[in-house]
Amino acid sequence: MGLKVFIVEDQFIEANDLKLILESAGHSVCGIAKSVDAALDLLATVRPDIVLLDIFLKGPKTGIDLAPVLSRAKIPFIYISANSDPATLDAAKTTKPDGFLVKPFKKQDILVALDIAIYRYQSATGQALLHVQPPETAGQRKPKEFNEIIGSSDKLLQALELVSQVAPLDTTVLILGETGVGKEGIAKAIHQISRRKHKPLIKVNCAAIPPGLIESELFGHEKGAFSGASDRRIGKFEQAQGGSIFLDEIGEMPLETQTKLLRVIQEKELERIGGRSTIKLDIRIIAATNRNLYKEVGAGKFRIDLYYRINVFAITLPPLRERVDDIQELADYFLKKHARLSQNLPKKIEPGALAKLQKYPWPGNIRELENVIERQIILTPSNAISCFDLPEGPTGLDVNFPDPMKTDNQKHLILSALAKSNGKVSGKGGAAEILNMPAPTLVSKMKKLGISWRFVSG
Repeated sequence: MGLKVFIVEDQFIEANDLKLILESAGHSVCGIAKSVDAALDLLATVRPDIVLLDIFLKGPKTGIDLAPVLSRAKIPFIYISANSDPATLDAAKTTKPDGFLVKPFKKQDILVALDIAIYRYQSATGQALLHVQPPETAGQRKPKEFNEIIGSSDKLLQALELVSQVAPLDTTVLILGETGVGKEGIAKAIHQISRRKHKPLIKVNCAAIPPGLIESELFGHEKGAFSGASDRRIGKFEQAQGGSIFLDEIGEMPLETQTKLLRVIQEKELERIGGRSTIKLDIRIIAATNRNLYKEVGAGKFRIDLYYRINVFAITLPPLRERVDDIQELADYFLKKHARLSQNLPKKIEPGALAKLQKYPWPGNIRELENVIERQIILTPSNAISCFDLPEGPTGLDVNFPDPMKTDNQKHLILSALAKSNGKVSGKGGAAEILNMPAPTLVSKMKKLGISWRFVSG
């Protein structure tokens, strides 16, 4: 059974194209309106499951004026617009749409956006509109495709069920979660069970690339394109041709680069810096962030149109403190892993020590757990680990705000960590480990805050 969709669009050709796309997918169109007044008249006689709402319409009123009426009537809606003016998009954002499609869009964009909008609406309200249901995981076993992902808690299985649903498609995926929850592992799983698995998965840490080099790194450049460009460079997007590109920490990307990325996503093509020819792309985009991108949009640090382009299908990974049932399995895995690396027999964890691991809040999540276990393996001469040296009380991280760099005293936190590590940033005992964040992310933040090597090491 399909959705009853109401289209509010003043362009006849575009409205008709939408109608044909929806009906070919098994949905029905219960009305088309060219203006807000016409839409209000039709809404008095029909109740749609969802509304596709253009922002600029015939008459003095816009789709933004109609949005509050739809919200009060508890009717989900998706904006469709070719306009990416920041003021317009900011105004649209305040109405809390269930989705946003930027023209031009393809059939699959529309159909996926509908499914996601309905899923979000049902999750938020508990009101079922049609067959789209949250994944059920009670008593469910983990599919064999995810054997490399450790754990079997309900929250993890819910995330993996979403991976199973989206992986066979070419839909853009946004992986959300705190630092250290395993977002890269999920990106690998999406690629490995997709039709692109025999093509490359190219990983890009957006926080680790200096702002002046990120465009060249992503899109490539021609010889002589700028000072120092002595050879042609093939960018990461071209390297991913036929496969997938994983844009980790996309929230750290400079605004100027976000603009070019938006065009690449929309047009499925790029031009190298200094190049004159257009290169068509056949890639799948997977992005990840530990930031709240919606708040970043509100702060003017992330483009709202790019946000809606990458937030087609979001998968949120739970923090380790919400996966207590997985801690024993993860701990056993890390014990065996480090035993293999050191060519020793794996140690065991005594029940009391395991209970301590399960009570700890793990602000650094899985990455912190592995570090703790590796350290204890070194410190324990016997075959059984009877205790773990875990921080008591505040850890430098507030578990309610797991990214320490979101606090006002971020410079103080970094300097304190560097003092403890004697200026060492990465590796064992480095400031990155103390702050439970990737070393490239820390280096990027140090540059932004003007923390120099001479200052911290002198």
